Amino acid sequence: MLEGYPLISRFTVPFADIDMLRHVNNVAYIRWAEMMRAEYFARVMAESIDGAHGMIQVTSNFTYERQLHYRERIAIGVRVARLGGKSFDFDYAIASEDAAQRAAHGVTTVVAFDFARQLSIAIPPAWRAAIAAFEGGPPVEFR
Repeated sequence: MLEGYPLISRFTVPFADIDMLRHVNNVAYIRWAEMMRAEYFARVMAESIDGAHGMIQVTSNFTYERQLHYRERIAIGVRVARLGGKSFDFDYAIASEDAAQRAAHGVTTVVAFDFARQLSIAIPPAWRAAIAAFEGGPPVEFR
C-alpha cells in the first residue's frame, strides 16, 4: 500500500484522536502528516527543528477516503513529490493495515525559510542532495 514512500511510521490509532462520532477526527490526519514531515526533516535534511534554516508550510490539501477507528493499526508514508526553487511538496498516504485500504492522502507545500532574516530562501543544495539520495534508497520505518 505504501510502495514508493521512503519514510513510513506504523502505530495504532490512539484514543485521543477519536471524536464524538467515534472515528478519527480530521485534524488528527494533519497532525500525523506534521509528525512525518518533521521526522523527514530531521532524518533527511539533518537539520534541527530550531535551527537557522527550516521550512514553513504554505498549503495543505487532504482527501479522506475511509474512517479510521480507535486501536486500528495504521501506516503513514511520506515522500517529497516536487522540488521547486524555494518550495517543495510532501506527499502523504495514510492506510489502514487492518482493512488493507488507503484511508487518506494529501499534499503539503512548504517553503525553505531563513528564520534569522525572516525570508524565504532557495532550497539549499545540501537538502536537494539529501532528498535525492533518500528518495532513491530503501524505505525506512519508525514507530
